[in-house]
Amino acid sequence: MHRFLLMLIVSLCPGSAGAETRAPLNFCFEDAPQAPWTMPDGSGLNIELLKRVAKLTGEQFNYVARPWRRCEEETRNGIMDAMIGPSDNPRRRSYSRPPQKADGTQDPERAMYRDHVDLYLRADSGASWDGKHLVNPRKIAVAQRGYYIVEMLQALGQTVIDTPKSAEDGLRLLASGSADVAVLMGRDAENLLRDDPRYLGRIVLAKQPFASFDFHLMVGRKSYDKDPKRFEAIWNAIAKVRATAEYQRLEQSQVRQHDHD
Repeated sequence: MHRFLLMLIVSLCPGSAGAETRAPLNFCFEDAPQAPWTMPDGSGLNIELLKRVAKLTGEQFNYVARPWRRCEEETRNGIMDAMIGPSDNPRRRSYSRPPQKADGTQDPERAMYRDHVDLYLRADSGASWDGKHLVNPRKIAVAQRGYYIVEMLQALGQTVIDTPKSAEDGLRLLASGSADVAVLMGRDAENLLRDDPRYLGRIVLAKQPFASFDFHLMVGRKSYDKDPKRFEAIWNAIAKVRATAEYQRLEQSQVRQHDHD
């Protein structure tokens, strides 16, 4: 009886192991379709991956759809703990961090996924892309707002129209003649180009992708600095889940499905 009472008292003491509970982590993702990785309704492979990670680590994650710039800003301010699925770049490193190797470079083994970004050309515009060199006589290009692609295009001397929120918005601008080049994320643009008669003969998909990236759970520095071990464990769990045969089958199936939708 005395032992039971002692255990009860210890369990009720502040800071005791029994009372230790971690607050759920808030992760934001883009509120525009990025099939098969994330969708505005909270579905997608990235969410499925994180659900498995939560189960493996005993964590609880809240998934919040946000316009991408707001997602970044709320991660910068510590409102969100992390962003689901951005690429690593110097601007994002100023307020967040990807999983890293010992030398500080991003760790592809603990990334959420790897994917390419396509480049689209307005037919008969004189613009071209061979995988290395961009020819764009008007030097005007379209890209989705808030993406690192905007900075990459600007570094190539392009004036970038970054008003599109979705890949479909970008295709519409390209078809209208606002620009002769568009670099757009995700498979939605590929599917629209194939299936939508509005773009038939007017837009061409370049044979070479514009770039390939590892995409991460990028953790805000404010959150990471509070508990580095917590986030390292989450990144390690991402690698473990991605290495399972079950998840690999799921990813391959979903990617194939969206490639042929």
